Amino acid sequence: MQEATAVLVNEVRRVEAWPPPPEFKVRQVYGIVFHPVSGAVIVQDDEGRYNLPGGTPEPEDNADLAVTLRREVHEESQLVLSDWAPVGYQLVREDGQAPYVQVRYAALLDKADPITPDPCTGRAYGRVLVSPADAAELLRWGERGAAQLAAASRMAAERWGLTIAAAGTARQELS
Repeated sequence: MQEATAVLVNEVRRVEAWPPPPEFKVRQVYGIVFHPVSGAVIVQDDEGRYNLPGGTPEPEDNADLAVTLRREVHEESQLVLSDWAPVGYQLVREDGQAPYVQVRYAALLDKADPITPDPCTGRAYGRVLVSPADAAELLRWGERGAAQLAAASRMAAERWGLTIAAAGTARQELS
């Protein structure tokens, strides 16, 4: 007799709309933060593992996702934002869990404070400037990630008049 095995059903659907449906809990708010001069995006470097700055809404954020965004990008990457705009969300369904939302914002860097450890993890992350196309590859988020970065790039060009860094632009550390 064969033993039955559980099948995990995972579905992630990217939605270019706003706001996310209120019936789903927001578990993640990430910023695609653009440098105002180079048009590159800032990616966190955690010893060769890359991510966007962002994190989880806290009760003190009072359900204001922009508050979560600003708090998290500063806690993790010590970035101060001058402006931001939502570029959509992902609806995530995982076997055995209630569906939830991951929110994405395009954001414009105002200034970068000196690097300090993230109060949540105790680790200090590097900050790398890369083109949005190269960021998609570093993040390893596949087609959905590339689409999120492309949507954020369109927003940055339209809203802030940025010239977006081209694929293959040399990486730079943000000091």
